Amino acid sequence: MVDVSKKIKCDVLVIGGAGAAVMSAVSALREGAEVCLVSKGKIGKSGNTIMIGGGFGIDGKNAHDICGEPEANQSYTAEHLFKTIVKSSFYLCDQELAKHYTETAPFAVKECLEWAKKAGQIFKFIPPANLWNTSGRSFGRAVLQGVRENPRIKVFEDTMICDLLLSSEGVCGALGIDIYTGEVIEFEAASVVMATGGYQPFSLKNTISDMTGDGIAMAVRAGAEMVDMEFLLFIPTAVEPHYMKGSILPYLMTIPNYFPLRPTITDMEGNILEIDEKYKQIPPANKMNKILYAYFWGKVMFSQYEKYGNSMYFDFSRYTDEELRYAFDKMASNVSVWNAKNHYNGIDLNEMYEYLINNNKRYMVGLGNEYSMGGIVIDKHFASGVKGLYAAGEVTGGLFGAFRSADGLTEMLAQGMDAGKNAAAYARSASIKDPVNRDIILKKLSAPLERKEGISPYKVVSKVEEICDKGFNFFRNGELLNEAEAQIKGIGEALKNMKVAAGDRRYNYEWISAVLAENIALCSKAGIHAAGMRTESRGTHMRADYPEVNNREHLYRIVAKLEKGELIYRKEKANCAYLNPPDQNEATIPDYILASLREE
Repeated sequence: MVDVSKKIKCDVLVIGGAGAAVMSAVSALREGAEVCLVSKGKIGKSGNTIMIGGGFGIDGKNAHDICGEPEANQSYTAEHLFKTIVKSSFYLCDQELAKHYTETAPFAVKECLEWAKKAGQIFKFIPPANLWNTSGRSFGRAVLQGVRENPRIKVFEDTMICDLLLSSEGVCGALGIDIYTGEVIEFEAASVVMATGGYQPFSLKNTISDMTGDGIAMAVRAGAEMVDMEFLLFIPTAVEPHYMKGSILPYLMTIPNYFPLRPTITDMEGNILEIDEKYKQIPPANKMNKILYAYFWGKVMFSQYEKYGNSMYFDFSRYTDEELRYAFDKMASNVSVWNAKNHYNGIDLNEMYEYLINNNKRYMVGLGNEYSMGGIVIDKHFASGVKGLYAAGEVTGGLFGAFRSADGLTEMLAQGMDAGKNAAAYARSASIKDPVNRDIILKKLSAPLERKEGISPYKVVSKVEEICDKGFNFFRNGELLNEAEAQIKGIGEALKNMKVAAGDRRYNYEWISAVLAENIALCSKAGIHAAGMRTESRGTHMRADYPEVNNREHLYRIVAKLEKGELIYRKEKANCAYLNPPDQNEATIPDYILASLREE
């Protein structure tokens, strides 16, 4: 059996490598805590941070007053932003968390802007939207600057946390694997901040490949609850050419500020996919368009899924070669501040132009998973239901409800600022306890290395993606959800029989994937079941058999937790402390969007 190679002691253990984790670590350090920051990859260079394609923002009044942007639209206040978050959440968000977002974000963003300036990174303010545009690399370098300015933070990179250690009272640390050496490290801590991001259980995503819900699953196994797991956000994502698969370039091509030509969207048989005219009043850059794209384009793809899968065409054939050339040059200019000449996130835009010219000026696109609204249940102090366990960023649930209209980068900074501070306050009055589950975790880690026969963890992860692709994607119905739930339950046997090909623990990614497989299976199981329970459509949860937004009967959150190894579920009302929810139903999700716009 594998054993612990070394032990590291701290007051606050922060798990993650991007904005939420760094801000948590810095905040905890300022409170006098000894802090360990553990990242599966390199700080600022791993996780979803590196995939950022746009920017982040706050309200205009605070952008002007606190962040010092003279061109900010001051008429757009924190109260306006709060109402937008609540309405866009389809009234499922925790309004205390939304209020915290609007009140704390300006200070957290200001600090990040200062890190960026010291790191020599360009965060370009875009009025009147009150946004700072940047890139994943620039944001990563900015948060890395935050770590460098606080050298007392003990940083452990390329170290994957596998599970939380528990005492009889609560969390008391975690076990991790040094990815390069295979050594097991025990982190002893009085409190833990989980900042590992969300879960994307599909084969087509525009994030990194291992967004497997690690933090969510670890927290739930420790006794925490998860919420809103049925809500996953999809946007147009490249399927071809192969080297571009997973890129959000198609989504940027729907925004005139990035790409001045509008593609014609067709199904795989050449039929034009239109958004109904009455819903086209929403400005192209409004994030609500993400829902409309998934609704109108996704509905047709759903009806043809057995034949064509997650595929449609972006067609530019109505434009001349010269018009297309100009549009690509314009895009290259728009992103040149953060990318190599004529490139976007490693994609050669000249090569993409030539591909279109040689392929009837069209390319294949699907709806790729961008973000998960669901995650760990937290209170207004960012504490979970487990003593000593806090969380920040996309790993949490509750802030955005059924749809994320505000910015994930802002979320991670604002929540990290207070999660770290509160975790440090808890650690001051707590002592580190002896874990009761260390041997259980070590035995579970050892099993795939010692088993004589079994299934590769790679195949388990692929099977989970296959199940979710078919039954839990951008459009759903009861029959497919029931089938998916039956199949995901069957994954349990595979999880008990995972085996890796090589027994050497050094850089054994297949061994690490055994942990990832368990995590993504747990998150997917919760999401599929919650989607089956929600017999309506709301936000990013789109049911072909229940198209109505049913505010009279379904204004509740679905919460899940583990009891005796089985997930149990309950419905609870959302926290509507400030803004009362509507009591009328809407025929469809787009009708709800129009109604919410009319109220403004």
